[in-house]
Amino acid sequence: MMKILGKIENNNLPDVETDRLYLRQRTLDDVKDMFAYASLAEVCYPAGFPPIETLEAEYDYFQNRYHQNLEKKGLPSGYGITIKGGDRVIGSCDFNHRHADDVYEIGYLLHPDHWGNGYVPEAVAALIEVAFTVLNLHKVEIRCYSHNQQSQRVAEKLGFTLEARIRERKDVTGNRCDELAYGLLKEEWEERE
Repeated sequence: MMKILGKIENNNLPDVETDRLYLRQRTLDDVKDMFAYASLAEVCYPAGFPPIETLEAEYDYFQNRYHQNLEKKGLPSGYGITIKGGDRVIGSCDFNHRHADDVYEIGYLLHPDHWGNGYVPEAVAALIEVAFTVLNLHKVEIRCYSHNQQSQRVAEKLGFTLEARIRERKDVTGNRCDELAYGLLKEEWEERE
């Protein structure tokens, strides 16, 4: 069961309710919860960026740069992931790159306390539905490093196709690894639905 609650307003995606989750816009009140996972090496390094060092840095980023970066890239504001019945943000799911007018890349983070529950595939499936039904995108992509097996499983579980393996890139820690590019076309998603 998935419900899209509303429409895009002021570059904010509509809230979405899934079986177990509620995806909503993040606010300054959520910064402490976001810092709780964005400060962890085991969350950030696989996602391709260094951990946020201080709560003040997280506030500064969210208040002063997050929305400006999205506007510059032409992307809508993404979601905070919450568990139904609660309001605490345990992760995020959003578009982090625009490859063309109708091809966006998806990114996601989740606090380790909630790993292994299937929340990321559930949240990403909701974002994909918004991408194809509300934004009318042609394609969505997921990119990850070859050592990030969890992201590979998310992409494969949701029907993405491995389209490219870019060999021997450096990750954020300077280690050489392959970068994997997965894609899902709207027509493939419609066939699965």
